Amino acid sequence: MVNLALVTAGHIHTPGFVKSVRARADMRVLGVYDPNPAIAHKFAEELHTDVRTADELIRDAAVHAVIISGRTDQHAGLVEQAAAEGKHLFVEKPLATTLADANRLYTAITDAGVLFQTGYAMRGNPIYRFIKQEILAGNFGTITRARCSVCHSAALGGWFDQDYRWFYQADRSGGGAFLDLGCHAVDLLIFLFGPAVAGTAALNGGIKYTNIDEYGEGLLTFRNGIIASVAAGWVDQSNPVGVLISGTEGHAYERSGELFYLSRRSVVAGSDGKAPIDKALLPPEMAHPFEIFLDVLSGKIDKTHLIPVAETLQVMKAMDAMYLGHKFGSWVNVM
Repeated sequence: MVNLALVTAGHIHTPGFVKSVRARADMRVLGVYDPNPAIAHKFAEELHTDVRTADELIRDAAVHAVIISGRTDQHAGLVEQAAAEGKHLFVEKPLATTLADANRLYTAITDAGVLFQTGYAMRGNPIYRFIKQEILAGNFGTITRARCSVCHSAALGGWFDQDYRWFYQADRSGGGAFLDLGCHAVDLLIFLFGPAVAGTAALNGGIKYTNIDEYGEGLLTFRNGIIASVAAGWVDQSNPVGVLISGTEGHAYERSGELFYLSRRSVVAGSDGKAPIDKALLPPEMAHPFEIFLDVLSGKIDKTHLIPVAETLQVMKAMDAMYLGHKFGSWVNVM
């Protein structure tokens, strides 16, 4: 039996995490903490456990792993304390509200040697796994350009208007739509191409929320010469074209959940770029990163399935460069 502690629970994804834990016979939650008593009691009741303080839970020797799924500004001190106590960590994305905090958390996690996982789920999508496979096989030739778009209608639909107002409060979230959704796009690009080296962006808002970015377009360059654009927004009715990859020997793009692919080198059946690839030819979908974390804790799979904390820090560095690029109207090196 793996003993968990839920330490902060105010994220919009927390109900899904709680549902996943409740469905497993190999997991037990020894307590819930959130500074909002209503949130703490709600999830403690659902998990059939007690409301306790963060300090009690993190210091409890019976707790094997801590789930941090609250406001982003709550991450810093809790992650450092839990890592120092040797607790394995699931920390909802993004890692922190600032790059300085992210660097500090990276050091705390790596120095402690604990397991770490975060919520970047796009890596497990069969389409993106296939694209990664074809990149590694060299079937795009020299990749020159890429684009990743992650947009939805959260602001238009009022997703944050009741329980999740902190999403549009920059001091609590670290940024608006461009951070919230753009970090997913950047994580996927880093998964495909490695670290970014420079970035810039143009951000805007005022459609629903006047105090934070609601949509934006970013540019990143990578060590291998690839130029990639990043789109993110809370004010879109749909996100029809999620990814596009272009190289000297081929290209691929995702449209409405289907993959179109053409390569002069590929032997994949149907890869003519005109009709979608048969989904039966794609790699299987991976579990959500939270489920993977639970599977690693229980010994079902090994830790190589986890998202490296170093890559999670790389995402924060790239996001920071793009935000600074917007602020100063220039390109900013990824530090």
